[in-house]
Amino acid sequence: MVDSELITFKDVKKRFGKEEVLSSVNLEIPENKVTCIVGASGEGKTTILKLLIGFYKPSKGKVFYLRDNIFKKARKVERDFGFASEDCSFYDNLTVKENLTYFGRLHHLKGKVIRERIKELTKFVSLYDALDTLAENLSIGMKKRLEIACSMIHNPKILVMDEPTADLDPLLRKDILDLIKKIRNEDTTIIMTTQILNEVEDICDKLAVLADKEIKEEGNPSSIKQKYGKNDFNGVFEEIFSERLQKRKENIDEKEKKNSKEKSRGMSGKIKNASSNLNFIGKMKEKRKKK
Repeated sequence: MVDSELITFKDVKKRFGKEEVLSSVNLEIPENKVTCIVGASGEGKTTILKLLIGFYKPSKGKVFYLRDNIFKKARKVERDFGFASEDCSFYDNLTVKENLTYFGRLHHLKGKVIRERIKELTKFVSLYDALDTLAENLSIGMKKRLEIACSMIHNPKILVMDEPTADLDPLLRKDILDLIKKIRNEDTTIIMTTQILNEVEDICDKLAVLADKEIKEEGNPSSIKQKYGKNDFNGVFEEIFSERLQKRKENIDEKEKKNSKEKSRGMSGKIKNASSNLNFIGKMKEKRKKK
């Protein structure tokens, strides 16, 4: 099998009622690589991930896994895929060990296997010394690592991660990126979303840029930079989203002009009121003099 055919999106569209979120997504995801899906907030990145794991069905088009419609392989998808949510899915009132046990049972793992995986995973993600700690008492970085561990309890071949480094400071972000690299080195296919552009070259083997409800660019990060003649991905994004950025600037300018006019009218009204008050005060003084 050709690597690029592990997972394929073919003319995928997704609607929620009358709202079209994805209009035509075509994307190939290679095996044993890190594929990053990037785009502005609200572009539909999480929707793509949920289509990938079978949580959503396409309104049109198909998602293929091992060349078969992913929705005809529900059990295999459950077995082969792990999903780490941006909003952690574990339970705050359970310990690290209890959470991992719970997720192991969800995947129908036997007790002995769960115990072995917990020991192996917590050492892998550096949570072994926190086994009996309540999840709510973990630091932000440790919570991220627990979420990843829960998604890996059944030893999936494919790990899907939604914004794994969101809301982390630079040092914690580096820790999570290093962990993702370790996971990739275990022959795991990783699909992740991100809005942090400086992560792209550090972690991604393949990049897919989502804009205007479709994949505008996909390929090696370096080749995409070269195509646009840019030194970094901020420049690439500015180029791809140039029309939207221009419209946003025009809208901001228009709002500022409107606010300026309203302030001007307000000041004019205040000046008129002040002038009227002065006239009134002047007339009252004249009346007092005449008396």
